[in-house]
Amino acid sequence: MKKCLMFFVVCLSIASFAMPLFATGQKEEEGKLKFAYVSKMLTHPWFIEEEKGIKARVEKLGLDYVGVDANLDDEALMQAVDNVIGQGADALMIVVTQQSLGPAVVDKAREVGIPIITIDDTIMDSDGNPIPHVGLPTVETGIMGGHALAKLAKERNFFAPGNVVKVMQIDMSFLSVVHDRTVGYKQALMEDLPLKDEDFIVQDSKTGMFEENLPVASAILNANPDVTHWIVTGINDDGAIAPLRIFEENGFPLENVLACGLGGYIMSYEEFQKSHNSYIVTKLRPFAEGEAAVQILYDYITEGKKMPKETLVPGVIVTKENYKDYEFTF
Repeated sequence: MKKCLMFFVVCLSIASFAMPLFATGQKEEEGKLKFAYVSKMLTHPWFIEEEKGIKARVEKLGLDYVGVDANLDDEALMQAVDNVIGQGADALMIVVTQQSLGPAVVDKAREVGIPIITIDDTIMDSDGNPIPHVGLPTVETGIMGGHALAKLAKERNFFAPGNVVKVMQIDMSFLSVVHDRTVGYKQALMEDLPLKDEDFIVQDSKTGMFEENLPVASAILNANPDVTHWIVTGINDDGAIAPLRIFEENGFPLENVLACGLGGYIMSYEEFQKSHNSYIVTKLRPFAEGEAAVQILYDYITEGKKMPKETLVPGVIVTKENYKDYEFTF
């Protein structure tokens, strides 16, 4: 039987937010530890690559592993959490379908005394305390993409007299870790370019996925026939490339478009191989995020090492000119 040292913290400090009340510390191992990953959409390239990182580190550390796909279904996510707990998981990594499920997920983990870490999407416990998190620096990543778009817009004379420039932002305003990217883009673009608040046309997508974004982009384009030049900010690759397809279908000249994706999936690689030069991407590292999540939980369980409140994995701007210098494996 596995032995765990249980302790309770009387006075919670800021540091204690990174060490919730879970079983921890110098675990005496009588068998392999089992780590579980519950993802909101394991069929998406981002989460596939993230799981590859998880599996690589799990194998390196000699752990057992179980991964479950919630397929964007809230009920399936909660059932998956129950299932991995029932299978004897010693640690839980999770990407929630809705941040509002966070307190319930944390309660389930705490009931059985297993540590939990979020990847990509942050959550809080029922007291409003953030759970240890691995992800991208959300606002900063948007700012990075915004500055890159602004630089290109200036170089390509987007704001010449007579031009009408608007910014298309397909957002998920109900998901903070995504919405922060949109905020970052806008901050940088307004800082660098002669844009006003009304020049930003923002509309939500339910999932942020490619097919879901197509009608959103179409509606924005058709509602603004006077626009001569578009700048597109992507909350992911899908949010930038879907509008490019809509522009093409409607005969809008891509030389008058600049779009920035965020992620750097295979679809970005395929976009760079097309004839146009209207696309750039902030390439991120989901593989490294998966690896980091496993290592943090492992160090916490086996050594009692505090879990950082936040572990951020930054990206880099990739363009048509330098994309061959990077691997697009997901």
